[in-house]
Amino acid sequence: MRELSRIITDPQSAVFPEARQFLRSRNQTSSKKQPAAQTQPAAKSPARPEAPAEEELTRYFVSSLDPGKAGPAAMAQKIQTHWSCESRHWQRDALWREDACLLCNSNAACALALIRTGLQTLVRLAGRTSLPVVFEDVAHDLSLGLGWLKSPHL
Repeated sequence: MRELSRIITDPQSAVFPEARQFLRSRNQTSSKKQPAAQTQPAAKSPARPEAPAEEELTRYFVSSLDPGKAGPAAMAQKIQTHWSCESRHWQRDALWREDACLLCNSNAACALALIRTGLQTLVRLAGRTSLPVVFEDVAHDLSLGLGWLKSPHL
């Protein structure tokens, strides 16, 4: 479930300068859990999978966009695009430590970002989903990464 509520405000009366809209985004998600392994099945009742775990997340936003030009659907799309971008950047910083990179040359920084993106794509094409696990595997066996480069299906 996704729900977006908004309040239209006057920039002159809002606490935030230039604020035109206050938004609340509520998302409810459920994740399927794997059933727990049973050592001995129950005599009369079959094993039942666990119910999906539900989680509700509420986020608040302030926007300077004109409510007439950026309605609820447009704002929902902008919020989703923003968090998709934030998620990618968080992954890149958490795994590649991009924010700690002290390169002063913008061309070198762009080249390094392209190399990281290429490596991340290569890992996904190799069918691997968890980068932390890949980092550990390659740290123990460097030929693993070279094998992916030589793979004929890439």
